[in-house]
Amino acid sequence: MRIIVEFLGFPIVTDMIGKKKLELVAPGETVKDVINELITRYGEKVRDAFYDVQGNFDPMIQISLNGKSFIPVDKHDTLLEDGDSIVFMILLAGG
Repeated sequence: MRIIVEFLGFPIVTDMIGKKKLELVAPGETVKDVINELITRYGEKVRDAFYDVQGNFDPMIQISLNGKSFIPVDKHDTLLEDGDSIVFMILLAGG
């Protein structure tokens, strides 16, 4: 399955991958499968960027699917279709 993956405000991952946007041909059908494929391809530092030491997904990371909806942590089993676009972004606060 071909998925477009983009990282916004996520320099830890983009530094390891070498770009902010990539086309990923990944096995699997879910958001979680895409995350696991990124970890498999790019290593433990990518895993550490997504998960804490207890294995919990970082709540500061938001995932957008096709620019239309956000995927909450409890919905990482959301099915994807060929050509979908996933954007990982870090929530920033300020004032």
